[in-house]
Amino acid sequence: MDTMKRYIIGALLLLMASACGKMPINGDLDGRWQIMKIEYASGEEEVPERAYYSVALHTINLMKVGVSNQTGNMEYTGDSLFVVMPISKVEDLLPFGMNGTEQRFGVKELTSNHLVLQSDYARLEFRKF
Repeated sequence: MDTMKRYIIGALLLLMASACGKMPINGDLDGRWQIMKIEYASGEEEVPERAYYSVALHTINLMKVGVSNQTGNMEYTGDSLFVVMPISKVEDLLPFGMNGTEQRFGVKELTSNHLVLQSDYARLEFRKF
């Protein structure tokens, strides 16, 4: 009986400790994504080096190693991603496949390791990093 109480108390403590952390709200979209290819509406293609989107809760962080770091807000609805970069300049967002400080992407494909976003400006392909 004493051993059973210990197991129950241990399980309750474990449940309480795990409930304190913020859980991902965006499903497979949450995490760090490396841009593998950008296809522009003009037909041009680019393969950026070490450029990433990081998504957590309602925040998006765009990073290019050694060059840029931009932070903004986002809203994900399942088939679209709306990104607002309130303090960024458009020229700083161009390397990330965005041509404005507000960008709506269609989510064309999303799995645990592959993401494809499409806007009127570009199509972006990512891998989970």
